[in-house]
Amino acid sequence: MVDSTAGDSAAENARAAENDSAAETYAASVVALHALISELPAHPVVTRGRMFNGDGVKVHEKMFAFIGRNGDLVAKVPESRVRELVALEAGAPVVMGRRTMREWVRLPAEAGVGAWSEVLDEAYRFGLRRPAAIG
Repeated sequence: MVDSTAGDSAAENARAAENDSAAETYAASVVALHALISELPAHPVVTRGRMFNGDGVKVHEKMFAFIGRNGDLVAKVPESRVRELVALEAGAPVVMGRRTMREWVRLPAEAGVGAWSEVLDEAYRFGLRRPAAIG
């Protein structure tokens, strides 16, 4: 008789290792995001928030970037910049369901802090141009 639990156990161990790796990537990405926002101008103040269960940052109470569940940086920049980053294969469009979010771009965690820094600064400046939330 063949022991089927050995295969189940190996699969469970692989899933657990994958989840641990994803959690480590996410945590490292959040640390990187917080370090990068400390380099942004002090006024107006950048605040922290959550978007789609991801840690993010806001200016004028509007989210301008957050960490996706896989540790990627997701940032709101002008549509033309999204197209440019996608064409350069530096980023990917953000798709929610069937809809492509025209002003949101996803930069992989592997892109590194240098690539993130530039786009985060652009997203911050883009956020400043949007009207502040009322209330």
